[in-house]
Amino acid sequence: MKRILFLLSLSLGACVSQGRYDQAVATTQTTRAELQRAKSELGDSQAKIADLKRQIAEVQKLEAAQSDGAASSRAKIGALQARLADLEAAQRAAEARATLYRELTLRLKKQIDAGDLAIVTRDGRMVLQLPNDVLFDSGQTELKPAGKAALKAISDVLKTMPERHFQVAGHTDDVPIHNDRFASNWELSSARALRVLHFLVGEGTTAKTLSAAGYGEVDPVSPNVSPEGRKRNRRTEIALQPNIDELVKIP
Repeated sequence: MKRILFLLSLSLGACVSQGRYDQAVATTQTTRAELQRAKSELGDSQAKIADLKRQIAEVQKLEAAQSDGAASSRAKIGALQARLADLEAAQRAAEARATLYRELTLRLKKQIDAGDLAIVTRDGRMVLQLPNDVLFDSGQTELKPAGKAALKAISDVLKTMPERHFQVAGHTDDVPIHNDRFASNWELSSARALRVLHFLVGEGTTAKTLSAAGYGEVDPVSPNVSPEGRKRNRRTEIALQPNIDELVKIP
């Protein structure tokens, strides 16, 4: 049995490069870390709500025990209750984000486990992050077969969320590009974002829910000081645009 498992591991190693395997592991770990952060956010808000309810109960007891100072006690209770309402609204928004995050992670598990996709949170927005080496050859805008497969899976999910809006954003590293097609990384990243957008629409994603942007090299996720850092910066992101209720922050 051990020999069979050993031969199987050799066979798998021959089919998947070490770099590709490492990328898949890193991508899965990133998504799991984001999910854990969402759970932690919920836990923090629940603890704050419980503490506020305890404070309100204590002030109410004080008010009942003494006749003088009742006005100030009522004012304090009112302030605490207003803060409690804000916290409860923030918790509902956090629960909605966590639920959506779990659903997206489950539905795109195959692509995440393959290293073709990570789900992260950036600037308060949930982002589907695709490495450009999955989608495009260097300096090109034609989608590769693996990229099309990943985007088709994403489109299948986006089609079930017609009330939400998404921005497709292209990003590059800081290495300049100068050729007849692209004067700079702005043009390259914009062209790639539009290519992805048109593919998603072709797969049935509602056009009015999508927008496209090219950021060039100005919005890196890693320092451009190593091959690994530049590779992480070469990416395409599909960002879920937040609804107004999701902009509520925990006080």
